[in-house]
Amino acid sequence: MDAEELFVQAMEKVKPIAKTERKQPPEKTSKKKPRILVVKRTSAPLHTRLSDGVAPQTTEDAWALRADGISRERLKRMAATAPALTLDLHGLTRDEALDLLQHEFELAVVHKLRVIAVVHGRGLHSQGKAVLKDAVYQWLRDGTMARYVLAVIPQPGSGGGACLVLLRRNV
Repeated sequence: MDAEELFVQAMEKVKPIAKTERKQPPEKTSKKKPRILVVKRTSAPLHTRLSDGVAPQTTEDAWALRADGISRERLKRMAATAPALTLDLHGLTRDEALDLLQHEFELAVVHKLRVIAVVHGRGLHSQGKAVLKDAVYQWLRDGTMARYVLAVIPQPGSGGGACLVLLRRNV
């Protein structure tokens, strides 16, 4: 028997799968909305009510920030910690993303959250360089909430599209 005859013989008992038996892939859902915390707002913005702290400094890694006194061991423990809040900024403009960051970080400080994940993307769909990624890191380093930031590291497994932010306990 040649190969063709063997193939025909092997395929004799094969039946087509009925359409009802086929599994359909799950439908894609819309983008996840960031988890919103509910708190009673006060009249003055949080950054004007609390005392000044010291903002984190850029480290040898351009995508990591670390305040004085934060050890590499603490950064490793932070990387292994599940974030208390995840903010997904995909699809937002730069200004929308920074407004959302401001609002959510104020709430996180009020609720004494320690680790926040910020998904900014890698900038693959940006023209030129990564707009959101650069804006997020600049805001974390120099923005109104920078004094609450102890450290920022790329989130492990994100491929550079997200970061973990460690917030101060007390300011």
